[in-house]
Amino acid sequence: MPNRILRDSIKTSKSLAALSAEAERLFYRLMTAADDHGRFIADPAVVRSVCFQRDVGTIKAESVALWLAELGTEIVQFYEVDGVTYGA
Repeated sequence: MPNRILRDSIKTSKSLAALSAEAERLFYRLMTAADDHGRFIADPAVVRSVCFQRDVGTIKAESVALWLAELGTEIVQFYEVDGVTYGA
């Protein structure tokens, strides 16, 4: 997997500042889970198991669904192919 680089502009990003702390944390973890084109399976249960491997027992898929919805307002685009929802 290629390395991801965070730019200094994240500190002044209006869209990131508008997120809850949990949604912002999910955003950073999704960066490591996405493929080379920035895509990922956006099923909350899958995202939970991939992004929160040590916290699967404490973080609920419903919470992940809320955080994904927050990201979907300006940061992540969702689309569906053959009944599977993806994010990019």
